[in-house]
Amino acid sequence: MIVAEKQAYQHLPGERRRLAVRPRPRARRSLERLSLTAAILFCVGLAILASLLYARILITAYHISRVQKEVAALELQTRSLAEDVSRLSSLERVEALAVRRLGMTKPDERRLVLVQAENSGNTPPAGKDGPGTGQAGEAPPGQQHWLLQALVELINRRPAGGSG
Repeated sequence: MIVAEKQAYQHLPGERRRLAVRPRPRARRSLERLSLTAAILFCVGLAILASLLYARILITAYHISRVQKEVAALELQTRSLAEDVSRLSSLERVEALAVRRLGMTKPDERRLVLVQAENSGNTPPAGKDGPGTGQAGEAPPGQQHWLLQALVELINRRPAGGSG
C-alpha cells in the first residue's frame, strides 16, 4: 500500500517563513516588572504622604480652634475681673468700709492738720532748712508723705454736702 504524505503548506514554497512572536529575554521582563513595582510603590508612598499631611492639617486646625475658644473664655474672665476691680475699688465702697469696719470718721475742715513725714530715703529733703523747720499744715506739697497726700486729695474730692 502506498501512503501518500500530505504536507500542509500555509505559505508559498518560495517564501521564507516568519516566526510568530519571539519570546523576550528574561532580563528584560524582570526589569519591566521591577520598574512597574517601583512605580506602584511610589504612588502608594505619595498617597500615604498626602494623607499624613492632610491629617496634620486637621490636627493643627483643631488646636487652633481650641486655643481660640480658650482665648475667648479668658477674655470674658478678664472683663469680669476688671468689672470686679472697678466695683471693689470705687471710692464710695472704700469710704463705706473705712467708716463701717475701721470706725473712721470724716475730719472737719477746722481739725485738719497736715504733718510733714520724715524722709525715709537716702536723699535729703527738698527744703533748705531741713525737715523739722516748717509748721504743721504748712509743708510744701512736694514734701508731704504720699499717703497723706492721697488722703487729703480723697477728702477734697468729696462734695461738702455728702453724708459721712
